[in-house]
Amino acid sequence: MADARDRRLGAELRRIREEIGISAQSVADEFGWSQPKVTRIETGVHAIAPGDLLKLLTYYGAREEVTAELISMVSGDRMADGAWIVRAGGPPRRQGEVAATEGRVRRIRHYQMHYLPGQLQAPGLARALAAAGRFGDPDEIVRRRAARQVILAEPSSPAYEAVLDARVFLAWPSRDLIDEQTRFLRRRMDLAAVSVRIIPLDAGLDAFCTVPFVIYDFRQPESAVVFIESQTADVYLSHDADVQAYTQTFARLSENSLDREESRKYLEVLTRQAKRLSDKR
Repeated sequence: MADARDRRLGAELRRIREEIGISAQSVADEFGWSQPKVTRIETGVHAIAPGDLLKLLTYYGAREEVTAELISMVSGDRMADGAWIVRAGGPPRRQGEVAATEGRVRRIRHYQMHYLPGQLQAPGLARALAAAGRFGDPDEIVRRRAARQVILAEPSSPAYEAVLDARVFLAWPSRDLIDEQTRFLRRRMDLAAVSVRIIPLDAGLDAFCTVPFVIYDFRQPESAVVFIESQTADVYLSHDADVQAYTQTFARLSENSLDREESRKYLEVLTRQAKRLSDKR
């Protein structure tokens, strides 16, 4: 029997579908469903099966924070292990125009050890990484990346906390990107909603994680989901034990990092070192 959660989830799926201009019949044709099945899902008459939800989110190319919240709404009793794999949807993958609902995310915690997160990337670096990763039209990706970055400057912005391994500052596609990126990052660090902390190169190894990850905390319902990105598929973890494990890991990594002001100063050291390394290549 469907409940208020199913009705809210169905309404969100309809909003997404209409926003990207896909008809209910097109969805039905894509998956071999009847058109009434799509309508029943979107009106909350029947609860959506986890597998069907994953199919729809992949087909729509929904952004990771949108996918994370919708997953949080059907996890628990419907997905025993709370582990979800959403495969890449081709060119639309996380680059689609599916917007988040107003005020959806209240807090974002991001640990990264390979490259600067999208919310902190200057246009030049975003373009270079998109080209290197073969993620589609680099200019279009840069445009959409910039549009997403606006959220952290708005009054209703979620809190964004990034813990970055210092090594993300040492490998650059080209030397001429370093100054642009450093200036851009400093402006992002000045935003009230943004906290960037760096784990220095000489930090003791009493906190460790094998992969970068993002923890999304939501306002309604009050819940959290862990997001782990890979080249061809994304993993979402909604089980309480998984969320708690990554939350504790993020806390330990934060303890190993410099505070916000020390990180700003250390950025100068890393910038000089990055240029020296680039000159040797």
